[in-house]
Amino acid sequence: MKRYSKQREVILKLLEKRKDHPTVDELYVDVKKELPQVGIATVYRNLSELSKEGYVIRIKTRNGGPDRYDADITPHIHFECQNCQKIYDIFPNDIQYQKLNDNIKNIAQLIEAEATNTNIIITGICKNCLEK
Repeated sequence: MKRYSKQREVILKLLEKRKDHPTVDELYVDVKKELPQVGIATVYRNLSELSKEGYVIRIKTRNGGPDRYDADITPHIHFECQNCQKIYDIFPNDIQYQKLNDNIKNIAQLIEAEATNTNIIITGICKNCLEK
């Protein structure tokens, strides 16, 4: 971490424990239990910095919903359910991931650009909502 602070350490630790891609407000509830004096602006600021530094992934949701955060920075894809708004992690195997990266590079070459990073969010209806 560029700048260490107790708040930043607690925020990252609590986010790492969660697998549900919480919003700032959802994570703030957890942080308040450990640091009762912390303000929500502190959580916003620290998540923004952790995202910029590559310690967490900021997930921009569709239709202007609140951003979600993920402490799992290993390469993976997110799936957002259009019905329940839950976000799922998809971890392609190595061969699938390499094919995906090759396809993305080829697509970027269509405009004579070089792809250096991807953030893929697939939207659709999750299994649980389909079964309802």
